[in-house]
Amino acid sequence: MANCTTIEWREELSVNEGRIDDQHKEIFRIINDFVFEKERDTKSVGLAEVLSKLTDYSLIHFREEERYMAERGFPDIKEHKRAHNYYIKKVALFNLNYSNLTPTDPEEVCEFLVKWWINHILEMDLDYKRFVENNN
Repeated sequence: MANCTTIEWREELSVNEGRIDDQHKEIFRIINDFVFEKERDTKSVGLAEVLSKLTDYSLIHFREEERYMAERGFPDIKEHKRAHNYYIKKVALFNLNYSNLTPTDPEEVCEFLVKWWINHILEMDLDYKRFVENNN
């Protein structure tokens, strides 16, 4: 498995909604904390702590983002919510596995986090950005 590295914010990821963009940036910062912790010690309880923090913050972000989409009448909100629910379940399972004798490989977790967030923003979040721009 390739070595997972930090995730960097790029302007192309902006949804042009300041608070949501700021939350995405914070999520990236927490993911980078996971990367640094993983590089420090792959068996660290700190990995589970960072994942818990990421889950908590993601829940806050998802509620805010879903409220934003609902207020603007975004038609694909149900599909978007399903993606959010999948993510929360997947990360919760990763976190649960850190207490097992054979925890999930931190590289696998890291790659999932980076890939999921980049793809989710570029594909799903930019859909509601376009919808909002076209309906204002």
